[in-house]
Amino acid sequence: MNIVSVEEVTLYFRSYGLKCDEELVKTWLDEEKNKSNTTIFNKQINEDYLYTFNDWCRWKGTAYEDGIDDQTKIARLFEEVIELKKEIDKLEKEKAALEDSLGVLPF
Repeated sequence: MNIVSVEEVTLYFRSYGLKCDEELVKTWLDEEKNKSNTTIFNKQINEDYLYTFNDWCRWKGTAYEDGIDDQTKIARLFEEVIELKKEIDKLEKEKAALEDSLGVLPF
């Protein structure tokens, strides 16, 4: 049985255009190993791992990350709401400025 190294997994992911480093891949592998009793090191790497890694990266640090407690989830959602409110304010100001430059009266 072939043993797949972190370096090989990282190179495989990079060959598909993913921007990742060995430390990030190692963290993902450790978390995957903790989730199940199997390890990717004893398997042949394939595109399924690429998709799993991509999803893991996508949700890491968000309220939707697997394995976080409710308090952390709520805190992250609260931060997201604050950021979205800031974005809304910015867009409303930009919209008002554009309407002023076009001479559009607010209704």
